[in-house]
Amino acid sequence: MNINVIRLQSTLFKKEKQAIKENNNFLEEINNELINDDIILLENDDSAPFSMVFVESGGSEPLFLELLPKLKEPIILLSNGKNNSLPACLEIKTYCSQQKLISLVFTGGEDQIADAIKETANVINAYNYLQDQNLGVIGHPSDWLIASQVDYQLVEDKFHLHLIDISMEEFFSEIDKKEMVEIPHFATLNKKFKNKDTLDGALYIYSALKRLIDKYHLSGLTVRCFDLLGKYKNTSCLAFALLNEEGITATCEGDVPSLLTMHFLRAITGLPSFQANPSRVNFKENTILFAHCTLPLNMCNDYTLTTHFESGLGIGIKGEMPLGKVTIAKITPDLVADHAVGFSGTIKNNLSLPNYCRTQIEIEPDESGIISLFKDDFGNHLVVSYADCLGSFFTLLNLFEKKFEKQSQ
Repeated sequence: MNINVIRLQSTLFKKEKQAIKENNNFLEEINNELINDDIILLENDDSAPFSMVFVESGGSEPLFLELLPKLKEPIILLSNGKNNSLPACLEIKTYCSQQKLISLVFTGGEDQIADAIKETANVINAYNYLQDQNLGVIGHPSDWLIASQVDYQLVEDKFHLHLIDISMEEFFSEIDKKEMVEIPHFATLNKKFKNKDTLDGALYIYSALKRLIDKYHLSGLTVRCFDLLGKYKNTSCLAFALLNEEGITATCEGDVPSLLTMHFLRAITGLPSFQANPSRVNFKENTILFAHCTLPLNMCNDYTLTTHFESGLGIGIKGEMPLGKVTIAKITPDLVADHAVGFSGTIKNNLSLPNYCRTQIEIEPDESGIISLFKDDFGNHLVVSYADCLGSFFTLLNLFEKKFEKQSQ
């Protein structure tokens, strides 16, 4: 990816040849830090996906005003911390805030600036990637998700994503064909689960979803999955595990906010994530138990195929997830960026407790984690990602929010 660099210099600064040479070296060092990530800073490249304004000196603010009509959000301001560059950046950033424009200031060492550029490039790539995608809602949210309805038009207007309703009847019709598409890990699945009829039933569900994905050109979907228990004595847990592994975002219970969250995180990181219930809190040890009966197969070291927890039917996934740092996030049903949940934590243990869904992880959250459970209104699911992506997640949400506010004025 190329990033267009626009250099702003006051009239007096243009005479400082040594300072200009230092700034040339500064940009070159940043490029050296970026080279392994296929990102390069180029001057006057109008074809680049976004621009970065290198404010090289104080007194550049009037020049920025002349440049502003040509810039796209987010407006990236770069300072090397010399020649009153940083004070000028802060003045410009304040002006942008007054104009309700998204702006960021990058300063510090070349390696720190390179990291900030990489994160911003990921956010802008994610923003562009998400445009005009279709997400399927098969059936309506489960009856117990009384607070997780979303405004379809608001999703369209704010995120440029199209929610497509697909009836359970159409889904059932596809399942009833009993036609299998090509199945990932077919031999392994047959070794791990010996009841052929149940396994075949779960794979018919996966195959039905694959056909609906092709028919409606879906990048993700959510399903009122508990309705499968009564009709087929089976679940979509295995189907979701396979779909999420192969890059199709799939969530349980018709939970659209979880679908949006997982899809945004995938767009930012390229990785799948785990939709889970925060099922138990240990205040003394500062831990939260997260549990669900499905997770992407490439998020675990190993897994067993067992039954679905609540019903004892079908196939549930019990995965052993790697210990380590995670991000926990959720877009709230009102879709307001400032209301979104986000905190970091560490997976400390995989558990096998009775009376909980099959995959169980014990997470020690940061200071805000347990507070978020009871302060923030997010519904009953949270999403767990192995990526360190909180900053990118909120930056992406705010980018959508600011652009929506401007369109609504």
